Amino acid sequence: MCKKDNIRITFLFFFIGCFAVLIFGLIGSPAYAGDELYLTGIVKSVDVNSGTIVVDVQSQSCPGLRRFSVEDASGLQRLKKGEKVSFTVDSPACKDNTIYKILSLIRNGG
Repeated sequence: MCKKDNIRITFLFFFIGCFAVLIFGLIGSPAYAGDELYLTGIVKSVDVNSGTIVVDVQSQSCPGLRRFSVEDASGLQRLKKGEKVSFTVDSPACKDNTIYKILSLIRNGG
């Protein structure tokens, strides 16, 4: 084998290696995994006893009046009707007549 053949083989393996890293890196990248929705809306009602909140969601990914649940209902006592909130839910999509769990909630004022 001559020196040119060694250079070609080295370049070929380098190119294939870079291509494989790029492809497998994109496939396994967590940036493409969307397990949660980030939503914004106006509080319409709060039920501390059942741990649910009704929000008029303004986000385009899940617009309309929706009911959500929370694990710790004690934090709901501070929410007021008409208050603007931002929150994440445990779903990558939004379907009608489904109650999603709120994972985190930020109060934005009224």
